[in-house]
Amino acid sequence: APAQVTRFRAYLAEFALAPGTIDIYVHQLKRADEEGGILARLKSGAIAPKTKRLVRAAARHYTTWSKNDKLRAAMERIRLPAPRRQKAKVPLEKAALFQVQDEIDSDPKIAPAVRATLGLMAWRGFRLSDVLRMKRTEIKAALKGGTLSYMAKGQRQLEFRVNATWREFLVLLDKQSGNWARVEDLVAGSKTAKTRRATAGRVVQRALGRIGKRLAIGDLHPHRLRRTYCVEYLRALTGDAEALVKLQQHMQWASLATAMEYVDHARGSALE
Repeated sequence: APAQVTRFRAYLAEFALAPGTIDIYVHQLKRADEEGGILARLKSGAIAPKTKRLVRAAARHYTTWSKNDKLRAAMERIRLPAPRRQKAKVPLEKAALFQVQDEIDSDPKIAPAVRATLGLMAWRGFRLSDVLRMKRTEIKAALKGGTLSYMAKGQRQLEFRVNATWREFLVLLDKQSGNWARVEDLVAGSKTAKTRRATAGRVVQRALGRIGKRLAIGDLHPHRLRRTYCVEYLRALTGDAEALVKLQQHMQWASLATAMEYVDHARGSALE
């Protein structure tokens, strides 16, 4: 029922979950309700392992909120398959990254806000959703004080020293006129607040997809730019005993385990 959904959303918000995460959890529970319940969705052979973990995460909150201990116990007894990806995460070659950067710089059809968003991703490895949620006030403060501070994915406050490599893209955003509060407002245009970030994400992905098509680069998506940036950063530190720690600090990751995911890619050429 709508009233129940509203109360559950308010409950999730108490845990400081991001609005996007709350939307995903509510969506998964609605799908489960349509498909025979939470247990049926967790046992389904037609759902990807990663999606099942989203269902279980949402269901854990729901069973706690609804005090349904019986459902929670039954859910926890279900053994989920390993979250294997269907496609391997493959970074671009350095030459291909340079080509993409050139296209971002030179394509006259790319709107300024989209160009700046792509630039921050390709030149500094920022996550697409993080760029879209950056505030106008944060960008102005970064240009004035030299440090970009913003609320990132998972409600984490991150800070990055601004340098000449990607400062121009902050300047480009700052030059955009109009009544906008976040980058997503510029990219998505006049969409409602509920759909603005998703619309902005699609706009950026379409622009990147067109670049990939022109360059004959298959599966060119936003996170591939981030992965390529991290791999090249690690390769540049070859032989440095503190390379992983430096990458972790450079990207402001909470765990060193995240940096470890890039090791095989970085040493791939040496192994070959």
